[in-house]
Amino acid sequence: MLKVVVSFGVNNHDKHPRKMKSQPDVIDLIATARWPAPNPFYDLLTVALEAMRFNPPWYFSSIFGTPRSWLPPHHSYSEYNIISPWQPLTTARYLLDISLPSTARSTPDLARLLLPPVVNRRFWRPTHFFRQPDEYGGDSSFPGEHWFFINGIATNEDVARLNAAYLAHLFHRPLTVIQNSTNSLPCDLYECAIGKGLKPNPDATDRDTMTEPAWRATTAILEALNAGHNRRVVVIAHSQGTIIAANVLRAITKVLRDKLARSNNPQWHPFTNQMMVEVKTGTQKILRDNLAHAFSSFARGGVKPALRRLEKLEMYTFANCADKMKYVYPNQQLPYLEHFANERDLVARLGVLSPLRGQGAQIDIDGPVYEQKGAWGHLLNQHYLMPIDDHLYPGGKKFRHERNPFPGPAKVDISPRLYRYFHGKHPVASA
Repeated sequence: MLKVVVSFGVNNHDKHPRKMKSQPDVIDLIATARWPAPNPFYDLLTVALEAMRFNPPWYFSSIFGTPRSWLPPHHSYSEYNIISPWQPLTTARYLLDISLPSTARSTPDLARLLLPPVVNRRFWRPTHFFRQPDEYGGDSSFPGEHWFFINGIATNEDVARLNAAYLAHLFHRPLTVIQNSTNSLPCDLYECAIGKGLKPNPDATDRDTMTEPAWRATTAILEALNAGHNRRVVVIAHSQGTIIAANVLRAITKVLRDKLARSNNPQWHPFTNQMMVEVKTGTQKILRDNLAHAFSSFARGGVKPALRRLEKLEMYTFANCADKMKYVYPNQQLPYLEHFANERDLVARLGVLSPLRGQGAQIDIDGPVYEQKGAWGHLLNQHYLMPIDDHLYPGGKKFRHERNPFPGPAKVDISPRLYRYFHGKHPVASA
């Protein structure tokens, strides 16, 4: 576990004042921190088996909710609407996307040359970005904030747009969607295993330690943090997207502990190649260059300026299934982390609600957890955002969620910070 013991001020409890450490000593502490060893396969299997131990064992309902909720009519933002006889093209496209295997990598140069785009789009589905306007169709509201959304497993562009539209409706902010394209359900599960437990450390000795979606997400988030006009960078991640978000934090941690952060004129390509491992196509070379530039800008000036940039970052996860999501800087609990989970969500029980959390080093996730007791379902809109909407909307008491569906930890009467962004509000103004 990353351990950093640093103070940027005087310790009032120290009875024997000592000479303050210089800036290089601060970086040395981060640079020499021990990184946790990757979980072997049997640990990952143990986590999965423990997650399945709940009664009654309705695993289908743990993902899709109780049968009563399947009955129409559905909420306009419900994911159930994706499968509909009145939208045959949308339904067919979704079923095709989650059934036909593909890869999350960029299209090889030779394939782009020899094959038509329609074929390339089917077999190579790299992560891409799109902009979701706010509730009123604006792209430039809240200029001091940059919001991201990273979608979950088995999510094609239609579902991702539905999720993003509901987030924009709830918080009245435009979002940049990091669309982690589905590569079929089996391939998505394999990617989760790669990012979750088998290869958790960005390291040159471990092939494919960071998948291409994680490269792209890291670059986009770092560039937002580096932008001087941004006072706040908010990342909302769901399901598989939480694994990508956890890898973003690992990459940032690796930057701060690497000796390159001390260099006046560092060469970032060797460092970046450690995480990307394979850079074959022209697109991947562009990704490497962008990632190297983002690292360089983030680490410019050393650790203290980087920590000031990190103070902008807030991450809110739903059904977090990562094995490890740690504060980059534990002393100040940076970045801000907050997690939402349904008690009967099988995916959440792989991570933030795992019975193994806190036992050894198998599941280690920082930040407060807000749990909806007795709740079934894994879908972001239907099972997470709609209960929050019912609770926070002025007319919500007419519905079933009169009380806060996601209360804080036991004996802690604190509502989630995410609630304070509802309908264009601000945490400071509404505190």
